[in-house]
Amino acid sequence: MPAAEVRIESVGVNPLDRRRVDVAADLTPCLEPVTVEMVIVGPDGDELCSIVLIYNRDPMLDKIMHLRRDAQPGVHTLHVGVFYKNELVAQAARQFTFPLAESV
Repeated sequence: MPAAEVRIESVGVNPLDRRRVDVAADLTPCLEPVTVEMVIVGPDGDELCSIVLIYNRDPMLDKIMHLRRDAQPGVHTLHVGVFYKNELVAQAARQFTFPLAESV
């Protein structure tokens, strides 16, 4: 499929601890490389981490994202955007929460 028609087929999120999140995204295979940007936003709307994959040809992405600070209670959002020639061609978002920290 042409890169301008790529779609995000699925998005997965698995918080590993208060600083690390395992994220996955499956894209439709395409003929040309695309740029994929993933951003995690906290409940307060602040960006907590991001990753940009330039010249990506892999349709199955699985990355560990590291937050800049410990996760706070509340709903977080993973945003995934796929770009071709600086144009947004697909986007998806997945909301998630971190498990409550055990009392110490």
